[in-house]
Parts: sequence; structure tokens; C-alpha cells
Amino acid sequence: MSVAPLCTYARVGFIGITMWGVVLLHPPEGWARIVRHIDANGVIWFTNIPSVPDQPGSLPSAQGQKRPHRVTRVQAHPYRTEVEQLARQYGLSPNLVSALMAIESDFDPTAVSSKGAQGLMQLMPLIAQYYRVYNPFNPQQNIEGGIRYLSDLLQLFDNQLPLALAAYNGGEGLVRRHGGVPPMLESYVNKVLTLYEHTRGTQIRRYMTPSGVLLFSNVPLSQEQLSQWDVKR
Repeated sequence: MSVAPLCTYARVGFIGITMWGVVLLHPPEGWARIVRHIDANGVIWFTNIPSVPDQPGSLPSAQGQKRPHRVTRVQAHPYRTEVEQLARQYGLSPNLVSALMAIESDFDPTAVSSKGAQGLMQLMPLIAQYYRVYNPFNPQQNIEGGIRYLSDLLQLFDNQLPLALAAYNGGEGLVRRHGGVPPMLESYVNKVLTLYEHTRGTQIRRYMTPSGVLLFSNVPLSQEQLSQWDVKR
């Protein structure tokens, strides 16, 4: 959980667009290989997490694998009602917030980390104070504070979800210094995104283009289409 407050506090939600496929960004130098993907529900994902394919083309999908106990808990945890209401109020996906909560505190409202992060969304004291979370162990206050913080981070990092998640856990400054997801936070970001994918019930396919760019798509892509993405870049 971050120990430093944001430099900029403006709220923004996910961008909803009715379209499908994978769209490549042209981010600032140092933020290269960030991929934007818009799924069938109009939710935008970004990732710079590397993945090694078992074979050229499509990577094995998590769909069909045994669903872990944590996925079941995310879909029916005790704070689902509060998350549904507050996440939609601030333009976030309830499943994303629930996945983040699962990784941060495992739904324990009394959780306190070794660094002092508190409650369901593991808010550091300075962050809790800024978002007026007067009682970090109050589920409603803690959830709203965490949602507002994540919403602000998404705006700060141009809706690049992996960067916002990394900043949520490790701090805005750390992400900026590394120009992307710091190596020590890749596992954390991957856990949240993977859990988010599983709980949404949407099969997301992973592909590697001939030039080595990682793509996500909710529809099958041919080798010809993958090659075309390299040309479009």
C-alpha cells in the first residue's frame, strides 16, 4: 500500500466504449509495451506484464482450469453490496474492487500490514486521512476510501490499470521512478488482474505477436491478424 499521497487528485472511472478487440498505445518513452485491450463489456485493460508462451500464437487460457477458492469468495464476499454501490458511484468495476480487496486483505476488516496499512482496502494512514476515512476499520469508510484512491490513480496514470494497481500497492513515486510496473510489484499486479479476469467470467485470450508484443483479446486472433498489429505499430 502506498505511503505517499497523490500529487493530483481528480476522479475518473474506466472508459466505456462499445467495441471489441485489442488496441495498441503509443505511451511515453519508458512506458513502452503497454497494451490496451477493450473487451466485449467495454472495459479497458492495460498491461505491461510479460508472459512467455508455451507455443507461438495463443497462450493457454485460464478458462476451464479449476476455479480457486478465492474466486468463489470474491464473487460472494460479505461486503459485496457495499462494493457494488460504491464502485459504480465512482465509475469502477465492482469485480475489480473485490479482486483488489481479496489480494490486499483477504476480506479481513481488521487487517493491519507490517507497514501500517489498515482495513479491507489496506489504506495507509496518510491516504486514509486525505480521503476522510476517520475509522479505517469501518468497512463502508475503508471501501469508499480505497475506491476513491484507485480511481484517482487511474486518472494519474492515464487509465493504465497495471500502473494504477502498482501505485496502489507500492506508491506513485515508485512507479514513476521505474517508468512502469516495478519488477518487485509484477507478481502483485498479475495476481489482481488474474483474479479480476476469473471473477468477471470473460475468457481473455493472450497472444504474442511475431515481434514479441503481448496482446489481450476477447475474440480469437489469427497469425495474420497478429502480424498486422506489428505493421500498425
